[in-house]
Amino acid sequence: MCHKLDYFSNYSKILREVRSIAKQRGAEQEVKLMVVTKYASAEQIAQLMHGGQVDIIGESRLKESLEKWSSPLLKDYHPQKFFIGRVQTNKAEGIINNFDCICSLDSLHLAECLEQKAAKYKKEVCCLIQIKLTDKQTQSGILPEQAGGLIDLIRNGCPHIKLKGIMAIAPNTKDKDVLKVCFKKAKDIFDKYFNRGDYLSLGMSGDYRIAVEQGSNLPRIGSAVFKGI
Repeated sequence: MCHKLDYFSNYSKILREVRSIAKQRGAEQEVKLMVVTKYASAEQIAQLMHGGQVDIIGESRLKESLEKWSSPLLKDYHPQKFFIGRVQTNKAEGIINNFDCICSLDSLHLAECLEQKAAKYKKEVCCLIQIKLTDKQTQSGILPEQAGGLIDLIRNGCPHIKLKGIMAIAPNTKDKDVLKVCFKKAKDIFDKYFNRGDYLSLGMSGDYRIAVEQGSNLPRIGSAVFKGI
């Protein structure tokens, strides 16, 4: 088992690195990290949080997340919780009431469901549009060419949804040129429809450097924090 400060050391090292990359490309907005804790235990998360301030974590399963964060080990820690998994409509209410942001909004059907639940609780729901950058059938997300239309429909018809940016997952490849093209496609949409202070969540443990070079301001890091890879 890692010493309790190891996870936070990994987190801090990556945060310094991505902010340095962003500064070199002249970014106006400071980069943050979303620590993906969906595979981490309550004990591992507590070790990370004990090391210092972690602002944003990502979870993808409602039931497991609620069980984990009800642990006495985590009672003193209150990071923002972002939901990064596919939203099942029968669990939308629980997700709205237990997460600060939903990162996987990818259809008008889901938007209308979230709008209905949010209106019921008189809440404003922060959401990111998930864009599909791969041809993988199991990968969620709206196609890039359809994203603008969905954004307009939500902004005009869903007053309880506050769109705060874009999330996308790149293809599983080591080809930097392919990754750059994919990330640029998402960045172009982001620049057209969103503003400074919004989130462009691109990049994970294997490709976060390229993502930040291309404009990501909220890479999602899991294994590089908890496994040091």
